[in-house]
Amino acid sequence: MKLMTAFFFALLAFCAGAQEKAAPFEVYGLLLPRPVEVVRGNAEIRSENRPGEYILKIKNGKPSVEGDEEGRRYAKATFWQLNKLAEGKKLPDAVIHDWPKFKYRGVLLDCGRNYQSVESIRDLIDHLAKYKYNVFHWHIADDYGWRLESKKHPELQSAKAFGRQVGKFYTQKEFVETVRYAKKRGVTVILELDMPGHTLAFRRATGFNSLATEEAKIVLGELIDEACSLLTKEELPIIHLGTDEAREPGEQVPQSHLDYWAKKVTDNGRALMGWSPGLRLPGQSIKHLWRGAVDPRGDKCPYIDSQNLFYVNHVDAEAILSVAAYQKPCRWGSPEEKLGAIMCVWHDDNIADTEDVARMNFVYPAVTMLSDSFWNDCSDEPDLYGRLPRPDDSRYARARDIERRVIAQRDRVLKNLNHPFPYVAQTSMRWTMTDSKTGEVIAKDIPQATVYPQHFWYPSGNYVKNGNGEVVLETWIRSPKEIDCGAWIGMTGFSRSDGRSRDAPTPKIGQWNKHGATVELNGVKIEPPKWTHPGVGGNPKEMPLVDEDYWYREPAKIHLKKGVNHVKMTLPKRGGWKWIGTFLPMMGESDHPREVPGLEYSSVLTTSASF
Repeated sequence: MKLMTAFFFALLAFCAGAQEKAAPFEVYGLLLPRPVEVVRGNAEIRSENRPGEYILKIKNGKPSVEGDEEGRRYAKATFWQLNKLAEGKKLPDAVIHDWPKFKYRGVLLDCGRNYQSVESIRDLIDHLAKYKYNVFHWHIADDYGWRLESKKHPELQSAKAFGRQVGKFYTQKEFVETVRYAKKRGVTVILELDMPGHTLAFRRATGFNSLATEEAKIVLGELIDEACSLLTKEELPIIHLGTDEAREPGEQVPQSHLDYWAKKVTDNGRALMGWSPGLRLPGQSIKHLWRGAVDPRGDKCPYIDSQNLFYVNHVDAEAILSVAAYQKPCRWGSPEEKLGAIMCVWHDDNIADTEDVARMNFVYPAVTMLSDSFWNDCSDEPDLYGRLPRPDDSRYARARDIERRVIAQRDRVLKNLNHPFPYVAQTSMRWTMTDSKTGEVIAKDIPQATVYPQHFWYPSGNYVKNGNGEVVLETWIRSPKEIDCGAWIGMTGFSRSDGRSRDAPTPKIGQWNKHGATVELNGVKIEPPKWTHPGVGGNPKEMPLVDEDYWYREPAKIHLKKGVNHVKMTLPKRGGWKWIGTFLPMMGESDHPREVPGLEYSSVLTTSASF
């Protein structure tokens, strides 16, 4: 009788499921950023009244929310994501209790060097809001253009002011509307008027050879006043004055100038922010950390962290995962000092297409991935900033989990995204690295697509300790069927800020890099691309990057046979900056790639049925 009753209820459940399919509870495990707490069912959770905190209850597929205005906005973003992830299925009952660990979580976009359209900026702001960022840092003035309209000093919009994209600037109306557009979505705009460094456009326009003069000081002060007059202090609460890299003779100013400009900001009721390292701003200004592996703040003060690999323009598309998983935001100071983190998109070189800034700096995958550590914090693992740990290392699980979430976001939540999303899952890969001269095995089971034998900034994670040498990377790929597909292959690793200046010229025809790197598939060498600018080195900032890196050029065409395939990369290094190799099978175009289904990887040759 008990067996019959159990069968009856099981049949009822099956029939109910046929009428309205329910998403598995695991859909909650695909959110980015990861919520602090998710409880199955209808548990009672007490609010702790933190800023931005929310309690989202989902019962019978319907939401109810507790929280302040900010928290309710984050709850809405969470529920929107969940419905996209569930793909039309009913959400299981659950309670989400969540809040941000950091006050500010943002992205800097450099529009001084390369103008970006208002539409593309608003698209980025929308994406920030979806992933619970709350800051858009608008770097709007630099050597190539003072791109915020001034009616008091219209010479800043004259042709002589611009170094590139002549005449491209944001009208005051566009600026105001974009700030308010962001504010409605819970995103605060930080305006950066960089001074006294990076002011060539200003000096060309005004004719000031030196900013040390009283006249130059006053004009820059007037521009601060004018910018602040456009919006209330609630709408535009922070003004960033730059202050870094004042290297040119015309950029040297006395401290009294800095004090004057700082007072202009504070007299307008705005918080003051500047780069560190940089020239000293008075008072308790917000320090914005940008360089170094140690605490550069000097005196104790609130700060925002943008150090090192949060500058995504230095990182390859597949290497961003290690940054997202293991670089901790705000490593120093008291909780009151740790304001948060800003991911920076510096594209110093000229661009050939307006989408290239987002494409070449993989802005959308990076924002999506970094949302997790910017929201939740993470443990700091400096030896893993540039590599992923072996699968038998307990830390590997974090990278694997973030990747699983970002692929779900790419395929379900962002499947109609009209911007490039160049990321392919890589954590199932397995490489063996050996010394090509001695045959010594240096490392096994390296689980990533982009491998640094030596990292260009963080030696604690290096596989190879000496400066130069030659390594061989090998992997065996089992394919369930014969297939023609693409592959991302790269062996140079350009930065998009002075991309060719760090001893990394575009390879010559017939080369993968200047060191003589090669890649073989099943014993046959894969030929490198026909480079658009072969052999170009030095620092030609006005010659845009076109096909130098793997994720923004057409993928290589490869053929995988059914069964086991062997890949071998030979990577010599003889001087230079980056020692790097990438190989990753993929499908589709580089802007919107996908994984090749069914592939299995091994770091050793095996004849077993399963790797």
